[in-house]
Amino acid sequence: MYNYPLRGKEKGMPQSAPHSDTINPPSLPTVIGQDMHILNPVFTRALQQHDSKILAAMATQQVEAGARALDLNLGTTAKNRLLTAWVVDTIQHAVDVPLFISSQVLKQPEILQDYRGKITINSVTAERSALISAMETAGAYQAQLVVLLVRPGLTPFTADERLQLAAEVLETAVKAAFPIKDLYLDPLFHLRPDPLTWQLSRGMPDVDSVLETISLLPQLAGTHLRTLVALSSASQFLPAEKRSALHCRLLPLLTAAGLDAVILNSHDKQLMEIVQKPEGSTLASPPPIRNIREKISPAAMHW
Repeated sequence: MYNYPLRGKEKGMPQSAPHSDTINPPSLPTVIGQDMHILNPVFTRALQQHDSKILAAMATQQVEAGARALDLNLGTTAKNRLLTAWVVDTIQHAVDVPLFISSQVLKQPEILQDYRGKITINSVTAERSALISAMETAGAYQAQLVVLLVRPGLTPFTADERLQLAAEVLETAVKAAFPIKDLYLDPLFHLRPDPLTWQLSRGMPDVDSVLETISLLPQLAGTHLRTLVALSSASQFLPAEKRSALHCRLLPLLTAAGLDAVILNSHDKQLMEIVQKPEGSTLASPPPIRNIREKISPAAMHW
């Protein structure tokens, strides 16, 4: 389990430690290795062959490369779901780092019960009824939960739209008695689907609105809200050879905005050099802070 310090000093914002007038650089986000995903052919082959050595090696190599947690996604098939307990046990015997496990695990309470440590469920959408159910299940097993700031019928493109959804997630958490400290919010990168915007953006996501969302969330909640993004979601429409360069440009910006955790390719040496910068190294300037509480619907401000 890792502790995530509060970012910055907002008026009325509770502080976890005495504040110094010295301006410190942003804390670096926790690195979550992305390799154990059903779309990775090496991982898929390990599942098909029931090869614990490959799984253990994948986990160990990511941790040795600098990952401090591991993402685990076995897909949605019933066959793979039956392998989840074996995969989790194999990984936990190989490395001692937290696991972020896909939401299929919500249907497998025995895994939530037997997991050694504090599991994180990654992820569910902000659709209210499903979110309440997920929070109730996660809360029963003291699990953490990643919530995507999107729901059926609403794909937000602006920071204000994302913050409105975040406010609704917080309201739902209060109703479900789910601890805010056990939440991660993922603002998600999007690309507008209309042809003109697609042509103008050339496959680039809406970076500015994601950065603004991350920087404004503490102001919205009056306390620190943890955030998480997967860098691969920002580059999915780019050619493979351009993705690493985009990730290397994005990470300092996300860090400066206050990002807490990032799912990435821990074998990308250039990217990991950015992650492993010593404290005090130069990072991008954080986005400017604006007052946003008056722009959020009062109905979503009752936490």
